[in-house]
Amino acid sequence: MSDVPVSSSYDGALERSADGGIIRFERHLPYPIGDVWDAITNPVRLADWWLPFDADITVDLREGGQMVFAGRGDEPTTMTSTILRLEPPMLLEHTHPDAASFMRWELEPVETGCVLRLSHFVTDPDAAIGNCYVVGLHASLARLEPCLAGRPVAWDWDGFAEAQAHYADIGLAPPVDAP
Repeated sequence: MSDVPVSSSYDGALERSADGGIIRFERHLPYPIGDVWDAITNPVRLADWWLPFDADITVDLREGGQMVFAGRGDEPTTMTSTILRLEPPMLLEHTHPDAASFMRWELEPVETGCVLRLSHFVTDPDAAIGNCYVVGLHASLARLEPCLAGRPVAWDWDGFAEAQAHYADIGLAPPVDAP
């Protein structure tokens, strides 16, 4: 059962299942699959679009390898994921810092570029909604295409709040003014 239909500008959806749920995004990108693969696996490129904070990123690109995101700043945080499946340049699957949660990146070459399908498998959909996972993924993915174009953009907290308001209206995020 889907909590929300997919729309063109706010394309995040959450499908609930017996063992949790799957947050899904699909993006049609006018870039070759190799470029998109590089953007999701190359630490330098990931730093341009994935996180809302500056980080030192390392990627040991092999099954069992780790992706480490070590934040810089006043209150640094470190997130570590383990690569579960790797089929370059079509599939990357890795754990998520949220226990028992994992992410799958699927790329499909098409005549006009590449289709990216991102699935975040979660054990507790309500906690994922409360933690703004849909909004965070939406905000990061909004930065991917400018990065692919060679024009990375800064994290946009106003855009995040706008996306949160939209996703809150359809039950996929807490209200913007929630604590």
